[in-house]
Amino acid sequence: MNPLSALEIDYTGGIPVWIQIKNRIAYLIGSGEFSAGDRLPTVRGLAVDLDVSYNTVNRAYMDLEREGYITTRKGRGTFVAERNAVGADRLSDSPVELVVDDMIRACFAAGLDADDILGIVEQRLSARRR
Repeated sequence: MNPLSALEIDYTGGIPVWIQIKNRIAYLIGSGEFSAGDRLPTVRGLAVDLDVSYNTVNRAYMDLEREGYITTRKGRGTFVAERNAVGADRLSDSPVELVVDDMIRACFAAGLDADDILGIVEQRLSARRR
């Protein structure tokens, strides 16, 4: 059974669909559900299975490849990268840590610095505790 077949997209949680897909695949790789060399579904095939846009899955795959989780071989498919390519620190990332990493990247891309990011997070936590 394909471990991605159980992926349910949450359209109400505020996390972009492509990040949900990326995080799930990264989690499955880190947890050992997918092993180095395992073939992943095609972008088009996964998009159809999940009933999402091709571009959504493609964005998740591109990000996973950039971070070393997967490799694409032209004409052959997409495969889980060798463990040493991922790095030991990446293998232990939980789905929550992956979301935080994406948030930090988005904040830096928006021009915020570390102090700004911490300030926003502290404000949100304070508001949530009330």
